[in-house]
Amino acid sequence: MDKVVEKAKELRKEIENMPEMQEYLKLKELISKNEELKTLKENIALLTNDNKMEERNNLIDIYNSHPLIVNYQHAKEEIASILRTIQNVLDS
Repeated sequence: MDKVVEKAKELRKEIENMPEMQEYLKLKELISKNEELKTLKENIALLTNDNKMEERNNLIDIYNSHPLIVNYQHAKEEIASILRTIQNVLDS
């Protein structure tokens, strides 16, 4: 069993070192530090609480079209695809 755990740790390290994962993690960090995006999220929450759905939806569109979010979503999809491929290989 120790060999399985060791191989799983090796696989995790390899995944973490992939350029796609590095890009994903970098974008995730940039988003967490971006004041504009933080403010948008806060305003979306306030509008949701105030039941101002049209204004909320407009802010969601602005948030989702921000370049960091667009790139993050793309990177997230790439990582998900890679992980699905790995899962399929392991399931075989």
